[in-house]
Amino acid sequence: MGRTTAAPAYRDDPDAVSLHTTPEDYNYDDAPEITGLPPSYADSEAGSASTAPVLQHVPPPSRRMDHNSEVHLSGGKPKVCETQTIQDGRYDTDPVYLEEGIRELAKQAPVPLVYIMGHHKETIKRGDKKETKDVTDFRIVLNLQRCLRNNFDDSDTTWMTLRTVDNSEKAFRGSFMKKRAPGFKQDIEVGIPSPELKEWCHLYCASPSLLRSFRLRRIVTGFDETQLKNRIEGLIRSTNYRGHLSITFPVEEKNVDIYTSNRINNWRLTRWICWLFYLTFLWIFTWPYLFFATKRYAVVKAEWPFSVTDERGNKRYTTISEEQWYEKWHVGIRRLALDRYQGEASEDMLLGVIARPADPPMPGTISTGHAGVDNAVGLLTQGFQVASAISRGGNLSRGLQGGWGYDC
Repeated sequence: MGRTTAAPAYRDDPDAVSLHTTPEDYNYDDAPEITGLPPSYADSEAGSASTAPVLQHVPPPSRRMDHNSEVHLSGGKPKVCETQTIQDGRYDTDPVYLEEGIRELAKQAPVPLVYIMGHHKETIKRGDKKETKDVTDFRIVLNLQRCLRNNFDDSDTTWMTLRTVDNSEKAFRGSFMKKRAPGFKQDIEVGIPSPELKEWCHLYCASPSLLRSFRLRRIVTGFDETQLKNRIEGLIRSTNYRGHLSITFPVEEKNVDIYTSNRINNWRLTRWICWLFYLTFLWIFTWPYLFFATKRYAVVKAEWPFSVTDERGNKRYTTISEEQWYEKWHVGIRRLALDRYQGEASEDMLLGVIARPADPPMPGTISTGHAGVDNAVGLLTQGFQVASAISRGGNLSRGLQGGWGYDC
């Protein structure tokens, strides 16, 4: 057999550089210095992160009413601003940014109110004609928003739950009318999970429609309106109030509507343009077009519980119960009603009213501190009320009942 000789070790040509050369097997110390090269990817990322502007989700402006001066009634019930609107061009096409924005907006609690209003009708005779006008005796607005925050902490969102609608639930799913998910006609789901927020954001941003809106609903749950209404009604009637009493629970800022950024949506959200269309009756033509052309998404809910009930039926309250709230503020509410107060009463105001030594006198009476004088003035006042009822041809029994706030 012939003798084999070992092949000489391979050496790179010092003037040639292989495409497979790596930093471990090649030394660049002798390479000439090169300037003007772009920075490495890692350095580029670090530099851009430090210089890029921080993107913040600007919350929509508050639509809360000034209840000390503004009163809007619809069908005899108070009407409040329930919906905020916002436009941001990035929400139209960036699903990640949209999801982050919705989660931030959900952290802002709605504003549930207790709206207590008493009124009566007065008939005035002008010559041969009679005119009837509505007189507001009191209008007390109380804010319950802090009761939705754990430990009354304005920044606490522990109890808030963000969820999407079920497949069997009727909702706006990118159309102009409410409907269930495709294939769901009953209230029983067949093991198909409902889309999460991320998926809905991708569907919204991928829609080719020019006119779109995405609604976030903030819902107050676990609040017993009937119980609190009955307690407040009994409290007001205990002051001998004989007028018409209305106790409602409207919610301000319970919806946030995100509209796509375009000229048509800009116009529809501009108040003076809306009024121009109303007054010129152009809304007759534009409203049907906007109704059918706008793709609506109302599939996300931020649930803010006043209380929650577990599987055993035990109820836990976020802060205090309806009964505890009533016991804390009922003295202030009664005294504000007797004062004929009209406006929003803050907690500080209520505490000041409660700290007073006694209730104010019933409207229409005089309190001198002397029982005999007060009784005499009361009888004289009642006599005037009866005579006034007879002269107007009104209800005589109302004048004999006493009290205050009755129709006359």
